[in-house]
Parts: sequence; C-alpha cells; structure tokens
Amino acid sequence: MKSLESLRTPQILRSLVVVLLICSCLSLFTLFLPWRQTVTGSGQVTVFSPSERPQEINTLIDAKIVTWHVQEGDKVHRGDLLVELEELNPSYLDDDQLMRLAAQRQANIQKRRAAESMVDTLEGQTETLQQLQQVVVPSAGVKVSQSKDKVVAAEQKVEAARQSLSTADLNLNRRKLLYDKGLSSKRDLELAELDLAKSQSELQAAVTELDVSRRDISVADYDVGKTKAEATLKIQSNQAMIAQSYEKIAQINSEIYKMDIDLSNLRNRIDQRKIYAPVDGQITRMKAYGSARTVKAGETIAVIVPKTADQAAEIFVPDYFAPLVSVGRQVRLQFSGWPALQFGGWPSAQVGTFAGVIAVVDAYSAEDGQFRLLVKPDRRQIKKHHEQEWPTANVLRPGTKATAWIILDEVPVWFELWRILNGFPPTVMYFDLDKSLKKASI
Repeated sequence: MKSLESLRTPQILRSLVVVLLICSCLSLFTLFLPWRQTVTGSGQVTVFSPSERPQEINTLIDAKIVTWHVQEGDKVHRGDLLVELEELNPSYLDDDQLMRLAAQRQANIQKRRAAESMVDTLEGQTETLQQLQQVVVPSAGVKVSQSKDKVVAAEQKVEAARQSLSTADLNLNRRKLLYDKGLSSKRDLELAELDLAKSQSELQAAVTELDVSRRDISVADYDVGKTKAEATLKIQSNQAMIAQSYEKIAQINSEIYKMDIDLSNLRNRIDQRKIYAPVDGQITRMKAYGSARTVKAGETIAVIVPKTADQAAEIFVPDYFAPLVSVGRQVRLQFSGWPALQFGGWPSAQVGTFAGVIAVVDAYSAEDGQFRLLVKPDRRQIKKHHEQEWPTANVLRPGTKATAWIILDEVPVWFELWRILNGFPPTVMYFDLDKSLKKASI
C-alpha cells in the first residue's frame, strides 16, 4: 500500500497541471481576440489656426526703444500700445517734416490752380479771336468785292471816254474840212476843238479813277491778308501758351503725386514708431529691454500668445509608418502632466487619454525624416459624451509635450504576434476617407 501511494501524483502537481490547462485554453482563446493596431508618435500641443498661434512682435524700422508700455506676462487687447520707438534714420529726424511736405504740396496745388486759370483765360481769348476772325474777314471780303466793282465801273468810264474822244476827234477833222471850204463857221470849229479837249480831259480823269480803284483793291486784298495773318498768329500764339500751360500742369501733377507718395510713406513711417498688439493675448519672452536699446528692422522684441480656445496636437511619426496614417484616423493622446494608463490593443480600456482625429498630414517630411500630423479633438465623440473634453487652453498650453497612438485596423491577437515576430509593419485595409471625415466632423 505504501508503494502504491508513493506512485500517486502529488496534489500540488495536479493543481499545477489544471492551472496550465486552464492557461493554455485561455491563451488559445486570447489568440483569437480582436487587437487594434496602433502607430506611436510624439510631439507637442499647438493651435490649429495659424493666425492664433504664438506670434513674434518685430520692429519694422531701425530705431531706439523709448518706452515700454507693457511688462512680461501682461494680458493685452488688440490695438493696445506696446512700445514706442525713436527714429535713427537721418532722413526722418526732422519733427516738422510732415508739416513741411504738406505745405509744399499745398503750394504746388496753388501753382496748378494758377496754371489752370491761365489755360481758361487763353482758351477764352482764342475763342474770341476765332469769332472776330469769322466777322472781320468776311467784312474785308465785302470791301474787296466793292473795290472790284469800282474797277469795273472805272474801266467802263475809260472805254466811254475813249469813244467820246474818238468821236470828238472825227468831228473836229470834219469841221476843219468844212471850215477850209468855207462851209462852216469859225465858231463851229472852236466848239469842235472844245469838245475834243473836254473828251481828252474826261479820258484822263477816267484813267486816273481806274488807277485809284485798282490801288484800292490791292489795299483791300492786303488788309484781308494782314487781318487773317494777325488773327492766325495770335491764335497760334495762344495755342502754344496753352500747350505750355498744360505741360506745366502735368509737371506740377507729377510733383504732387510724388509728394503724396512721400507723405504716405512718412505717415506710415511715423506709425511704425509705435508697435501695437496684433491680437488679444499675453506678452511673453521680451527680448529687448531698457529705454535706450537700439533695434534693427525685423528684429524680434517680444512674443505674444493669442487668447484662443482652438487646440490641436502637432505629432511626428517616423517615415516607416507614414503610409499607414491618413486624414480622419482616430488618435489617442496623452499630455504631459496628465497621468494615463494606455493599452495599445484595446482603446476602450485606456484611462487618462483624450480622443483626437487626424486633420492634416504633411505632404513632405521634416529634415529628420519624420512626417508631421495635426490632430484635433474628436468633436463627434465628445458631443456624444463618449469622450471627455480636452483640458482648457489655460492649463494645456501650447508647447506641452504629447504622446499619440494612431489607431489603425483591427486584427486577431495571433496575427499581431506573428507580425511582431516577423518584424512586419502593421497592415492597413481599405480606409474610407470621406466617411471618416464626416464622422470626425473635420
């Protein structure tokens, strides 16, 4: 009996076998449980909107700091005066330069008005001369026509006087023959001689009148030409002066435009001597201290962190996993300072992490070969109260370190073990991007 009892299996070994059998069954069952593949990345908290990210405050001119109106850590509103600067450029040191330029511009405006008034006067004179030319020249033409009529009448008188002279000469010759024959009296001969002398006198007078008429028409023609020439010369002179006036006006306008540019640049330059807050936020990292510090154009003198509720996480993943991530993928985030318990394969069992969704995937890698992702809060899950809100911006500040687990596809546990043992990358099945975007409400 003692020998038989010594052959029996000890109770502790029986219990161990039972435990091993149970563990084997559980392990076999576990191999077929679903496992959610993930890709791990790290980064920091940021702001999704570029206009609400921390911004550098730069100077636009070479200047000397006169007065700071804020201190580091002060909260400011958009448009609040931050710092006053003093000009260093010798071209802008005159305090009355703006007033002087404005006075010069006003003087040029007065010169332009005077030139425009001169143009109006000359144009009026030209119009009057043209009207006078239209009245005087036709009247002179009438005078010429009348002179021509007088010449015609004088020529007719000369012709009549010549005919009268010829008749008187024939009559005198006939009277002489009759007187020589005694058929006519002395008295008749003397009367014939008197008629001849009278005809000669009338012819001489007609010829003289013809010469006078011809001189009158020459004078009339000269007067008409002179009147036309004088009027034309005066009009051309006025037109030349008008053209010169317009040229002067154009030069004055060019000077005024140049002064307008100088005035605008000077006003902008004066405005640049004061730097105002671009957004609501908090002043941090003041880099230029004192009231006599000189700064160069483009130098950063402070940083302002805008007041915003817009949050995102900037996550970097190795290029090895870059093909696996895409916009719309869900992400679990752990922020520095918030304790969390992470189970990679079972997201539902994670504690202390926050839900996110990929909003942006960079098209090219950074210098170290990693790809940047921008992750936003998963508003769809938060609205359904399936996930908690991210910490507020006053405690989850930009720059806080963040660790991310990008959730991929679901596979069995045995497949994940086999993948890890063989060193294969996670597998990604077909991913419906449009559906994921709608669900994530991006």
